[in-house]
Amino acid sequence: MEKAKTQSIRSMTGFGSAECTSLGWHFVIDIRSVNGRFLDFSLRCPDEVRQLEPWLREQITTVVQRGKVEMRIHLRRQSNASGSIQLNENAIDQVLALIAEIKRKTPELAAISPLELLRFPGITLDTDHIEQEPLHETIRSLLPKAIESLEESREGEGSRLASFLRERVMAIRDHCNELEKQIPTWSLGLEKRLKERLTSIGFGHEARNREEAGDQATNTTGEATRQTSGPVSQPTRSEGQSPGFANQSLELQQRVAQELGLYAVKSDVAEELSRLRAHTEAVDQIIRKGGTCGKRLDFMMQELQREANTLGSKSQVLEQSIASVDLKVLIEQMREQVQNLE
Repeated sequence: MEKAKTQSIRSMTGFGSAECTSLGWHFVIDIRSVNGRFLDFSLRCPDEVRQLEPWLREQITTVVQRGKVEMRIHLRRQSNASGSIQLNENAIDQVLALIAEIKRKTPELAAISPLELLRFPGITLDTDHIEQEPLHETIRSLLPKAIESLEESREGEGSRLASFLRERVMAIRDHCNELEKQIPTWSLGLEKRLKERLTSIGFGHEARNREEAGDQATNTTGEATRQTSGPVSQPTRSEGQSPGFANQSLELQQRVAQELGLYAVKSDVAEELSRLRAHTEAVDQIIRKGGTCGKRLDFMMQELQREANTLGSKSQVLEQSIASVDLKVLIEQMREQVQNLE
């Protein structure tokens, strides 16, 4: 089975240019592209080139799927081109004939200077005119070079963006690994805080008071019995163990275990960490495949953001909250750059 072919990842931002000299003219084609949700093509060119707009659009759509693309075509007459200004002999003869007729009717009319003659429409020939077919042929042959230059620019920018995304993906994985290592420590710390809190609010004191009251009653009965019938043996206690300790410890342990169980259900982040790793792996696969992947990566950024938000909402310790914020910053940095990918 053949492996799937990989394509270069491309940015929607780029610039390409090509130029040549032909027919006594200097031709320049500039193509600029920026990010956009859909393909938006615009053309700025002389009127002689406007007929080529459908063909130019078709050529752009073969290589660009998304983004705003602006193409500019410049034509400039070469300074050393011969015959840049020519007189229209027929028009001059007609104008001079009209001037002679006017002078015959108005002899006092002042003589007309040559500069005034040049102001008449049609006295000079439009030597800047260029034939349509050679013009179009030159642009058709020059456009592929401009498109190739644009593609090189977009691929170079896309390569830099891909490296940027991979660095952030590795940082997200490092955060996940660090959080996973700290989970047992958080559980022990929470258990300690729960015991201290329950003890501080007097949890278990009632059992100890009941035990002490029972001991006092037993002592009173035993004293009376000794006075009447002699000494009575006392139940043995472990040295250093206070009355009611066993009951209090058991009750406290049961309550701590109950609270820890509720905490484990509400604050378990193993699933979120697993999904974060899975999403980063998917991002890596999309980047490796390349091609038109901007929308797919944008969707993956939404999934990563959702898991980071859930991780923050389940936070019970400061370290987890800080890690959640760091993850959101990394994901937002990725999302901003993904907007530039095709």
